[in-house]
Amino acid sequence: MVISTYAQKKINDVGIIHQQERMVYLQWDDDKFDPKWSWWKPNSWAAYASTWLLHPNYKDTDRRPLKGGGEQTQRLALATAMQVTSDYYKKQSDTLRNTAIAEFTNYSSTVAFADPLYQMYYKKELKSLDNIVGNAFTNVPANVVLYMAESGAYNWYLTEMNSLLDRYNLAKSVDVDRGQRILMYHRIMLEHRKLADTWRHKLDMAGMMLEYKDKLKNQRENKNIVIENPQTADERLNNIMERRKKLQ
Repeated sequence: MVISTYAQKKINDVGIIHQQERMVYLQWDDDKFDPKWSWWKPNSWAAYASTWLLHPNYKDTDRRPLKGGGEQTQRLALATAMQVTSDYYKKQSDTLRNTAIAEFTNYSSTVAFADPLYQMYYKKELKSLDNIVGNAFTNVPANVVLYMAESGAYNWYLTEMNSLLDRYNLAKSVDVDRGQRILMYHRIMLEHRKLADTWRHKLDMAGMMLEYKDKLKNQRENKNIVIENPQTADERLNNIMERRKKLQ
């Protein structure tokens, strides 16, 4: 047979309970200061005297830390106010941080390559500037290439294209406003298109002129070959040369 026993005994002391309530916020009621003395209970005087006569002023002042103006209530209110202030400054600092990041991404060349408009449009439009020499004579006959090199037109093309390339690299590396950077891209793109059209026109004119010179040479070498009216051909050559001078 097993018998369960407890080593402690629960004490239900009303005075202790009321004192615990006074130690927080619940009550500071004069009727709940135990032990009490009653004249019809002579034996209550000893407990009353040993408790309250040693602390005569204890009951006169509400000492609850969580009362309306209590010390702990004031600390909690101050902590709440400090938290509100901290949240306000945190919000302000977050705003400054976000503004700084926005300004950094707007001005810095470090992240200019990630601009959506640049990636989707201008990078593709200006891609030929990355290989100026390789794109100069695409699908152009060898005799035209030689003529353009000897006439100095190729050097002119390289000079103009490299100038655009320098401006393009500067637009990508300088710290400026995003709108200003986009305008720089756009101006370079327009000038690049115009220069590319001029270069293609020069190549076409040079090809036509060399073709005509070959026909005249063949005519002199072989009198039996009939070609177009020489006067009309001469006029055509003169037109080609005049257009070439205007483009230079």
